Amino acid sequence: MDPAGGAAPRGLPAGVSLVELTIAIALMATTAAISAPVFAASMDAGRGRQAAQYIAAQCRGARTDAVARSASAAIVFDQVGGAWRFQRCVDGNGNGVRRVDITRGRDACQPAVSLTTLFAGVSIAVDASLPDPDGGTGSADAVRFGASDIASFSSSGTATAGTVYVRSAGGVQFAVRVAGVTGRTRVLQYEAARHQWTEV
Repeated sequence: MDPAGGAAPRGLPAGVSLVELTIAIALMATTAAISAPVFAASMDAGRGRQAAQYIAAQCRGARTDAVARSASAAIVFDQVGGAWRFQRCVDGNGNGVRRVDITRGRDACQPAVSLTTLFAGVSIAVDASLPDPDGGTGSADAVRFGASDIASFSSSGTATAGTVYVRSAGGVQFAVRVAGVTGRTRVLQYEAARHQWTEV
């Protein structure tokens, strides 16, 4: 009966049974269990991509500094206790960014940064079994800017050609590449299923 005293409308559900509710909850739990690993993997890859793009942004910023100030600028990489850190520096005496000048205070640098501190689980590292983006033999060296491990940018916009590799906690591999003649910086991701590097 409805409040007005008439018959209840036909065809409307009276409620949800305990069995139906249990089935619905079970389906939701199953869906969550299936999607959780996919979501976690996506978050992991996204964190690695953000870290690689952060380094790329630092390289682009150094190039802009070099052109704007008519003085060399650089990203200087150092390995401390087995972990890489980096800092952005500007030439202060007209001979390029050099480690000896950084030590003596002639080249001004921002505080050194650890990628893992900024992006949890992400590090400057590379799987030595992977080929480099040009198809060459892999290496365990994660920072490849010559013996100095310095990515330098000149006042004319050119740069030290090289690559720095970034790896997520789950092993997703990225590469930040700097072109020599143009100073252009790109971010690549290694697609394990296709065995190739692609730009992101």
